[in-house]
Amino acid sequence: MKKNMLLKIFCVFFLASCLSYTQQENVKLHIGTFDSRCIALAYGRSTEFMQLRDSIETLYSKAKEDSNKAIIDEIDQYKPTMQVLLHQQVFSNGSINNIAEKIKEKISAIAKQNKLNMILSKWEITFTDGSVELIDITDQLTALYNPDETTKKIIENIKAMEPVPIEKISINPMD
Repeated sequence: MKKNMLLKIFCVFFLASCLSYTQQENVKLHIGTFDSRCIALAYGRSTEFMQLRDSIETLYSKAKEDSNKAIIDEIDQYKPTMQVLLHQQVFSNGSINNIAEKIKEKISAIAKQNKLNMILSKWEITFTDGSVELIDITDQLTALYNPDETTKKIIENIKAMEPVPIEKISINPMD
């Protein structure tokens, strides 16, 4: 009788663990994805970026007035480098880590709000096996930069286009 009762208890625990395992198999990871080009465009047309650009121009003008060759040379190097980087980010699939870093706390809040396990650029996904659910959060991320109506229209146009292969983006910012 005691053995029979122990066998029944064992069977109950065994079935419970099997059900638990089966349920774990069906749980999908929720991956937030975004079109990095749209985030880069929203940032590049944002008040924050315009203020940064203006402060660099002010610093550059002051350096010219003061004949500060070191700052002039540094900014002369920085401006075309940033222009090429922005071209890679907006027109191709260049990494936007430098932009995402500025809003990482807000990105974390969006992840929690959407119950996401991870967020990455949609251009970085080369394969999924169906065990993950991809959730597009592009619009939520671009909204962090308060885009105006013109920017929103450009973002919608960008979404409809394939990115330019990054190797086709010129390293000459004047091209």
